[in-house]
This record gives sequence, C-alpha cells and structure tokens, in this order.
Amino acid sequence: MFRHRLCSSLLLAAAGVTSFSTLAHAQQQPGDTSAPVVPGATVTNPPPPVLAPLPARSPSLQTTQTNDGTTTTAPTEAPPTDRTTIGPSTRATDSLQATEKVDAPQSAAGGRFEFGSYGRVQVASDLRGGTGQPANVVSHGTRIDEDSYAELELRREDDFAHGIHTKVVATLALFAPFFHFNGQETQSLAVRNLYAQAQYGKLTMWVGSRMYRGDDIYLLDWWPLDNQNTYGGGLGWNFDDKNSVAIHAGMTRLDDPTYQYQQIQVVAPFGSGVTNVTTLDRPRLIESAKYTHLIIPKGQTAGVKLVAYGEGHEISAGTTTDTVTNTQQALPSDWGFMVGGEAAFFTGKRDTFLQIFLRHARGLAAYDPLSTPTTFGQDKTTQGANETVLAIGGNYEKDWFGILVGGYVRFFRDASASQTSLQKYDEGTMVLRPQVYIGDHWGVAVEGSYQERRYAETVDTSNTALVASEWRAGIIPYFSPAGRGSYKRPQFRLLYAVTARNEGARELYAPQDVFAQRAVEHYAGVGVEWWFNSSSYP
Repeated sequence: MFRHRLCSSLLLAAAGVTSFSTLAHAQQQPGDTSAPVVPGATVTNPPPPVLAPLPARSPSLQTTQTNDGTTTTAPTEAPPTDRTTIGPSTRATDSLQATEKVDAPQSAAGGRFEFGSYGRVQVASDLRGGTGQPANVVSHGTRIDEDSYAELELRREDDFAHGIHTKVVATLALFAPFFHFNGQETQSLAVRNLYAQAQYGKLTMWVGSRMYRGDDIYLLDWWPLDNQNTYGGGLGWNFDDKNSVAIHAGMTRLDDPTYQYQQIQVVAPFGSGVTNVTTLDRPRLIESAKYTHLIIPKGQTAGVKLVAYGEGHEISAGTTTDTVTNTQQALPSDWGFMVGGEAAFFTGKRDTFLQIFLRHARGLAAYDPLSTPTTFGQDKTTQGANETVLAIGGNYEKDWFGILVGGYVRFFRDASASQTSLQKYDEGTMVLRPQVYIGDHWGVAVEGSYQERRYAETVDTSNTALVASEWRAGIIPYFSPAGRGSYKRPQFRLLYAVTARNEGARELYAPQDVFAQRAVEHYAGVGVEWWFNSSSYP
C-alpha cells in the first residue's frame, strides 16, 4: 500500500513543482559524509574518494567518436563538442555500439596523443556561517549541491594497416576536498579508466579497468540501466549503422573481511615473526549483454533508440574468520540477475529528446557491485531481495527557452524475512529545470523538485510509517561561452537552493547533527562545469 502512496505523491509533486518557477536547482554528492545514511541503497556511500556519478549527454545525432573507438553518424545542428549523439547518447562508455568510420588501410602505423577532461568545482555556504551541504533523502537526488569532482584523461590512438584502430585510455579522478580548501597536501585520487581497446572491421574488443555505462539522466547525475565500474573485458559487434550487440564480463572484490576478502596473521613458517595469509577471497563476477536498435526514417533527423539489457551476478562460497574469538563462519554462494530496457525518442535538433528506463533486479543483482549487502535471508544469501526502477529524462529547446526533466520511482526489498525494516522502502523524485536564454551567452535556470522515501518501518511505538520527504527550489544564473543549450559547456554559475525537509527526513540524522535540528537548509555559492575531448563524455 505504501508503494501506491509514493506513486501518488510523486504525481502530485510533478503537477505542483512548477510553482517553484521563481526559484530552483539542487544537487548531490552520494559519498559526502554529511549526508544521511540511506539504508538499503544499492550504491556505495563510503567516505571520499567516491565513484561519483557523472553528467549526461543529450541525444541529438552527429558523427561522434565513442569510448570504444567507434563513430555514429547522423544529422545534427550542434558541433561535436556539444556531446550530442544518437539519442539520447551512444556514450563513450556505452556498450561498444555503432559503426567505426575506418580510414583506408595504411602501410605504416600512425597515431596521436589526446587530452580530455570532465570537471565541476563548487564553493557554497549554508548562509549560517558553515559550508553548503547535500540535503537529498533519496538515492539519486538533484545535483545542485553535489561536491566538486574532476577527471583528467590522457589517451593514445593509433591507426594500423588493414583498418585496425586502437586506443589506450587512462583517466585519473580527483575528489574534493582540494588543497586550497583543507590545506592538506594529500589528495583523494582514483583510476576511473585504464584500458586498451582495438577495432577490426565490425568487431571491437577491450580489456582493462573502466567506466562502462549507457545513457544517464543529467539532472539526477545517474545511470538508471547499465552502469558498471568493471575490471574485465568485452566484445562488441556492429551489424550495421543501426544494430549492435555488446557483451562484457568483469569482477569486483571489495576489501570487506566479513564478505569478500580477508587476510589474517599467522606464525611465519621459518624463523620468527608473522605473515599474512588470505583466508577469504571471493570476487563478485558480473556479466552483461546489450542490444541496441535505432529507428531513423530515411531523410529524417528524428528517430527512436531501443535498448535491451541484462546482467548476471555470481559470488562463490567462502569462510570468514572472527579474529577475536578465532571462530569461523561459512558464507554460502550467491547469485542474481537484472533485466531492463530503454526507449529514447529524439528530434535530432537542439538536443531535444525523451528517454524512458525500466529495470528489475533480483538476488545479488539488486545490490550495486561496489556495495556490500547488510541483511540476508535465513539461508544467509540475498535470494528474495529485489529492486524495480522506472525512470524518465529529457530535454526540450526552442528559440530562447529550454527545459530539462528527470525523475524516477524505485521499489527496493531486502531478503530478510522481517516485514518491518529500513531495508524495505519505496522512493522517488521528480525534477524540472526550465531556463531562459538571454542573448547567446547568458541564461537563467530555475529548478523545482520533490523527493520522498517511504520505509516499511513505523515511527517509535506508533503505527505510522516513517516517511522522509522534501521540497527543493533553486535559481541558477549562468554564463555559457559556447552559446545557448542545456548541454553547452563550460558553464559558469551562481547557485542558490532552499530545501524544506519534513520530520521524517530529519530523523535520518543523529540527534546531534544540525540536519536533525533544522527543517530548512540553504545552499548559496558559485560553480563551474566543463567537459571536452573525453572518452567518457565526448
């Protein structure tokens, strides 16, 4: 019943959010330690560094080189630097789709080095003497208050005889806080891409560590369907310029001694002292398959993109050791699967598109590979856990006006037998961001959103369900050197957002936290966002 109430609440929110047309815009960083702990979320929420989600790309058509070294060709009004591709995106990290435009065979190798980057830097105050903090209550909230983040990419691309093309990509990520903020010389870093790829005719192959993703929803900074941070390899085959298939297999092994990886100290076999012995080593294996079909009538720029997608997840049995009591606990093998699809409609003009995502996951696949399940069934597995997501995203531009939209509903249940749990909940959000272009380089965007998470848990001794919700509104005056457009970058911004949170949202924080004591939060500051020549965001 509480699932039905959430859907009704979000529909009302979508109808009423335009009342925020004089204010709007908000943003989130999932790994910020000031945000509330979100029980049962399927994404990792550790202290920085965080594998922060990255921004979306619009779905107009053009000839664009993707992360897998392929290109897609179709009419578009925007230049390639606008990140416009076959709608809503044949993302560079997408599943090796589209057709490579290969030069004639060469007698000698020729290559080049390329540099690219994605980044955002924001400085904000809470207007109470402190720094501005994220205030979302759902897994994928609005992005006006997300932390600073940047990627620096260096890649080598080579063309060999017989039309063979290769690329080696290395992407380094930088996580906030930066030196000029906290004065610390150490910096949180992560390798987001380190892989090599080759294309020979219609076949593409890659091996390495990479972001391997499809289309996202920009306003939520989120990939609702295929979103892998994988350590493995893949193959892609392009049947023609409208049909492609891709498969991939990889693994993750988190340094969690109670679930995936443990080392203990034992007496060394020779001499004195101790040595480390690995007693638990069970990586999660993930396989994915993706089929993409484009429908573009002859002579038209408008069309439809259809995607069918699936994943399999497996983890072997193992044994974890309590180093205090020296007792052992058996961990059974586990598995899960996910199936889903996407339908995207695009006009091929000014980045106008609408995308719809649907996915359902069961068992181990209901949990992100970079997270560890915290509750289990009586057999100590995740069998019985399930997740269902319905999401939408889109953009519309005409003359001096544009509007971005994003939203989703998500139903998550863990595998435990308990009917009341913080690991069973329904959540969702709806976000609208209309904007007015003032001349060719200036604009004002406003944003309104509603978020709600409804738990299968009662408040205190009452029979009332715990519901965390909030309304948010913001305004973003900006300067765009590249001209008009929701996806033109760089973009220099002034930011202001106000968030009104209910009592349930405040209960997600410890009583000593100011977020548990205040019903209204402010976020005011400046920011900039850019992307250029990046394999992840072309």
